[in-house]
Amino acid sequence: MNFKIAVDSSGDLHGGMHCAPGVSLSIVPLTLHAGDLSYVDDAALDVHAALDALQASGAAVSTSCPSPEAWASVFREADCTFAITISSELSGSYRAAVIARDLVMDEFPDKKIAIINSRATSGQMILLAHKVNELIAQGLPFEQIIHQVEDYNQSLHIYFTLCSFDNLVKGGRMPKLMGTLVKKLGMRIIGTADQGRIKVVHKCRGERSTLMTLLDDMKRSCDLNERHVYITHCRNPKLALTLQNLILAEAPGAKITILPTHGITSYYAEEQGIIICY
Repeated sequence: MNFKIAVDSSGDLHGGMHCAPGVSLSIVPLTLHAGDLSYVDDAALDVHAALDALQASGAAVSTSCPSPEAWASVFREADCTFAITISSELSGSYRAAVIARDLVMDEFPDKKIAIINSRATSGQMILLAHKVNELIAQGLPFEQIIHQVEDYNQSLHIYFTLCSFDNLVKGGRMPKLMGTLVKKLGMRIIGTADQGRIKVVHKCRGERSTLMTLLDDMKRSCDLNERHVYITHCRNPKLALTLQNLILAEAPGAKITILPTHGITSYYAEEQGIIICY
C-alpha cells in the first residue's frame, strides 16, 4: 500500500519534506490573478518577481483555490491520501478537496482519502504534514491516523504579525475599518486564528514591542521547550531571526525552522509580515 500527503500551496512546503518509505508529497497550487496576469503558486514561481509585478500592475488582485479536478488527479495516484488544506474559512480549497474525494471514491471505492482542515495556514500545515508522515511510519491504521492528527491540530497555535493589511482587507479576510485604523496609526498587529477565522489580539508600536508581546503570548500558551516552531516570513529574514533568538533565550529546548513564505501566503502576509506556528 502506498501513501500520499497532499498539501495545498498555502502550506509553504514547496521545498519538500523527508517522507517515510512508501510516502510521497504533492503540492496542489492555488493561483494569484491580476488583470491579464496569473501566477500559479507552484515550485517554479518566482515569488519576488510575482509580488513586484502584482504591485506594479495596479489591477485588482484575486486568488483562486485548486479545482476539484486538480485535487482528484493527486488522489488517484495513491492507495491512501491525507490532504491538508488552508482553513476552510479563508478559501474554497477544503471544499474542492472534499468534492474531489467523493469523485475519486466513486471511481475507486477501495481508495482511502482523508481531508484535513488545518483551520490555519503556512507552518501549521507543515506541522500537520510531518505528523501524518510520522504516524504513517509507525504503521498505524488509516482511521487512527486521522483521529490522532485531528487531536494534534487542536493543540497547535498560530500567530502572525503584519505591517500592511491591504490585501487581507481587499480579500475580505479583515474588516476594512480595522485595517484602515491600524494603518493610519502606524501600528503592527498580532493576529491569530479563531475557529479558522482571523482574529486581531494585539496592536503594537515598534518591532521590539511587537516581538515581546508575541513571545509573552507564546509562553503562556504552552511549554515552548517541547515544541517545533515554524517561522515563515515575507522578505523579512531579519525579524524572523530576531524572534528565533528571543524564543531560544526563553526556551532553549525549542526546535525552530525559518522558511520564506511562497506565493499565496506572501501575498496575504505582505512585505515584512511573519507567521508563527507551533
